[in-house]
Amino acid sequence: MPDIDPAATDANFKLLQTDPFFDVVVDLIAGYLASAFDDPAAAEVDQWTLSCLPDTNKTAERERLFALNIGPMEVLYVERYTENGETVDFRTVLFTSLSALQRSTGYSLDGLAMANPLLRFKQTEHASADGDGVLIDWFLSDEGADEQFFELPLDETTIRPLAELLVSKGRGPFAQYHNRSFAQHVLDVMNEDA
Repeated sequence: MPDIDPAATDANFKLLQTDPFFDVVVDLIAGYLASAFDDPAAAEVDQWTLSCLPDTNKTAERERLFALNIGPMEVLYVERYTENGETVDFRTVLFTSLSALQRSTGYSLDGLAMANPLLRFKQTEHASADGDGVLIDWFLSDEGADEQFFELPLDETTIRPLAELLVSKGRGPFAQYHNRSFAQHVLDVMNEDA
């Protein structure tokens, strides 16, 4: 029987729950899933997966708290930065549809960057996005970046088009990293808020 990847274990989920950013993380994931799917629970594993403290690009100073994948592509994650064992910053990375974001805001990619100087916008090179994905990232330490981020129309109008495109690409390769306990917690929170 193969070993379970640590990102899929209850131990990693329990460890993540101790992070002071945990509730914010759950809200971010819940909001993304609600924007991407009519019924996120029915799409779990087949269309989206959620890993918990994955090893992706992990270093002594940087670790992902989670990664949400739709089909073959990561669409949302938060990285924690540490120095001497102390948390010093968090970086949020979200992918959405570039064309839908431009339609919703009326801005070009350069216009989005100029209107939101604390956020970074980069057209993604992920082949799965067919040229229509944009990476938006920001650091919590950049005062006001969170306000700019949450003022963007990151909702069904911009997230759903990318999610539908990614789902059409088929099931992604991330099932072995899917943390069912973490996913169930997020779904439970979504049901409580509904």
